[in-house]
Amino acid sequence: MTPKTKPDVIVHKGNYPGWPWVTRTQKGKLLCVWRDDSVHGFSPTGRVMVADSDDGGKTWSPGRVVIDYGGVDDRNAAIAELPDDTLLVCYNTYTSKHVSKSRVIRSTDGGQSWQDDLAIDERDARTRSAPIPLSTGDILIPYYVAPGNGSLAALSSDGGKKWTTVRVPDVPGFIGDEWDALEVSPKRIIGLIRNSHPSRDGFFWVTESGDGGRTWSKPLLTNVQSQRAPSPPALGLHQGKPVLTYADRRMVSVSMVRPEDDRFVKWDVANRLPCYQYLPDGKPIPDGSYPVSVEIDAGRRFVVDYEIRPDARQIAGYLVDIPKGWISQ
Repeated sequence: MTPKTKPDVIVHKGNYPGWPWVTRTQKGKLLCVWRDDSVHGFSPTGRVMVADSDDGGKTWSPGRVVIDYGGVDDRNAAIAELPDDTLLVCYNTYTSKHVSKSRVIRSTDGGQSWQDDLAIDERDARTRSAPIPLSTGDILIPYYVAPGNGSLAALSSDGGKKWTTVRVPDVPGFIGDEWDALEVSPKRIIGLIRNSHPSRDGFFWVTESGDGGRTWSKPLLTNVQSQRAPSPPALGLHQGKPVLTYADRRMVSVSMVRPEDDRFVKWDVANRLPCYQYLPDGKPIPDGSYPVSVEIDAGRRFVVDYEIRPDARQIAGYLVDIPKGWISQ
């Protein structure tokens, strides 16, 4: 299968937009959040934006501000819908001294307005992946100690007002970093983690919780690698089955892959599904590769990514066709 080399839609054009996340609501609306500013590093004007689509990602509303604290950089946003239709965004502030604080903010009117935000905790930590409503009624947020010094799991039992945090264990050769999690059966959650150990080689590691996120197993090395440079994983369900979206070659191309065992250690990388390649000649773009995808229908997923190209700086969207039978092979 030949991957696309051009986005299907541009969600947002800017000076240096980055690190998007997309979710699909129970009513079928897509919502995308991202950090908007003019540089990759710290900026006192960095802000979190949101846009929505009512047609499966083909067209998008103009971006609207979610949060914009003066003098700090609001970044690393991710969004989810809770069972009561509340939208919950996690993100972190970032100061000129490189200190981060992880927070959540909610909307009860579909993202038109946002209520006062709340702290997850007070440590120097950063977000990446979206809040996850669990079968227990709790909410889980995968995040990490900044900069790249261990993975954390925050849990809330009151809809995101108060949080408790546990740490995912580190093991020789592995230090937790950005990660994503997925509840694969009631109370059983698996997490895929980017490794920040000095000897890292781009392979993801997997951890598991059997008690709704309260404790986590020692991570194990998987066979999935983000080549050229590490890039974080994005887990999801397609027709009820787990799928991983990731940059198989950082800043070159993005693929999807299915698990081959129920421990999520081995994935079918030989039959991974190519999603897109940034440039036709296979050369890398200057910055990008934080892909996240959602199911549109049985035969299609929508992927968002940020792309810093010589000729464009944008949040891009790709409609990826899922071959019949691929997800269940």
